[in-house]
Amino acid sequence: MLVGQKRPGETIQLDVMRDDKPTTVSVKLGDLNNTNGGEVAGTAEHKGRWGLSLGDLDQNARQELQQEGANQGVNVHGAIVNSVVPGSPADNAGISQGDVIMEVDRKPMHSAADVAQALGSVAKGQDALVLVWSNGGSTFRVLHPSE
Repeated sequence: MLVGQKRPGETIQLDVMRDDKPTTVSVKLGDLNNTNGGEVAGTAEHKGRWGLSLGDLDQNARQELQQEGANQGVNVHGAIVNSVVPGSPADNAGISQGDVIMEVDRKPMHSAADVAQALGSVAKGQDALVLVWSNGGSTFRVLHPSE
């Protein structure tokens, strides 16, 4: 409730438990409708075209994925899938929430912004080839545009 009374761009202090110890962290609030934050590919254009929204891997997720990938000699990087629209090209390609898009058209991705830009630059009517890390392994998936 207190966060809802603040404005986007304000910095607030949160008291959290980390490793069973109380600590205070600073958090800059974002705008739910602004695509410059966690859901970089969640704009109407990208979500409508490919049917997914993305976020950057936070430090904890990156460490966990790196441990899984290390067992197979893989350096996990890219953008985590926050949501997938049912019946969308992403859904039809078998991409799920929690998957990580590591490459688009065989180019390595390092952030949600990279993936959003790469998917946004795919010519209308063309397929996109993505390398997805999911359930401890990576596979190529083809996104067929719905247009």
